[in-house]
Amino acid sequence: MGGNRSPQINWKPKRPGVRLSTVKPIAVPPNLVFFRSLLLNPRSIGAVVPSSPRLSRFIAASVEPAKVPVLEIGAGTGTITRELLRSGIDPANLFVIERDAGLAWFLRQTFPDVLVRRDDALNCGKILSDHDVPSVQTVVSSLPLRNMEPTQRDAIVEAMLNTLDRNGQLIQYTYAPLCPIPARRFDLTAECLGRIWTNLPPATVWRFVKR
Repeated sequence: MGGNRSPQINWKPKRPGVRLSTVKPIAVPPNLVFFRSLLLNPRSIGAVVPSSPRLSRFIAASVEPAKVPVLEIGAGTGTITRELLRSGIDPANLFVIERDAGLAWFLRQTFPDVLVRRDDALNCGKILSDHDVPSVQTVVSSLPLRNMEPTQRDAIVEAMLNTLDRNGQLIQYTYAPLCPIPARRFDLTAECLGRIWTNLPPATVWRFVKR
């Protein structure tokens, strides 16, 4: 998909059990689902609470309407997913990958019109290929990259970058004061979009584009 605009993708799941409506309230509180996953695997969650509404709105505002399809990785309880939809992103142009089983179930129940896959970020290219999508314009990542070993982090970053169109962008936030991705190693231009002090903990949002 070249250029600044991409045609709308009508996601057609090829695997059974993936349910397709935009936001549907369910009885299970999001925080309960989040804290259960945090207790079971704290290192993979990388946060003590879900992303704040202000951080989620800031990230969603960084995704231009033309920058679709959008691939969101590590969506958690869907606070950013919800703001992406509210910003005008069509559910058919939003694809979500979440590795945690409980969180993936919650996302499917909450966003039945969005295609949610329970899988590892390393497989994001294959997942898109399964649905006949050669590339995306935007990747939004909530992965705790700085909690990972360098080799694991670099492999995941490379996998995410390989899904991007030549004019695409990777949006990544971090709780650390430093850039979460070694931009020079991947020949990227890094831009700090802003810091959300009211998030717990405070978070910095970065944009990465290929040189």
